Amino acid sequence: MIPLLLGIVVALGAVALVLDPILRPGRARPAALDAEPEEDPREHRKDLALAALKEIEFDRATGKLDDADYDQMKATYTAEAIEAIRDADTPAEPVPQEPALAKRQVPAGVGASAGGAAADPVEALIAAKRQASRAGRKFCSECGAELEGAGKFCVECGAKAP
Repeated sequence: MIPLLLGIVVALGAVALVLDPILRPGRARPAALDAEPEEDPREHRKDLALAALKEIEFDRATGKLDDADYDQMKATYTAEAIEAIRDADTPAEPVPQEPALAKRQVPAGVGASAGGAAADPVEALIAAKRQASRAGRKFCSECGAELEGAGKFCVECGAKAP
């Protein structure tokens, strides 16, 4: 009789442990997950760009990428990483410099800066992105890809659109 009662008590304890997260869902979540600070989207974009560079290096080393594909992808991801790093290194609160920026702004495809010398292609890309964002176009806060149409999610990374 005692083993039967002991078995029933153990079974009821197991049922209680299984049903506890279902009956009280807020309590099932560890406190450490709620305490995490939110990551800066610019830092996240930089981390993604650098991880992509490491990934294509690994794919080439394992033979998944041939040299032509590697060269093309490395150029693309290197430009993205440079842009992301520069964006992450700028202050979070931009200093209003509209008049000075308007004088120096280089339209996309133009190879000369305000001084007449050849412009850095990365700077030209950044200026084009800034000009496009002023024209009402939106970009994903997670990966930096341009958001298409009125969609609710980014087509590149799947993050919810701002």
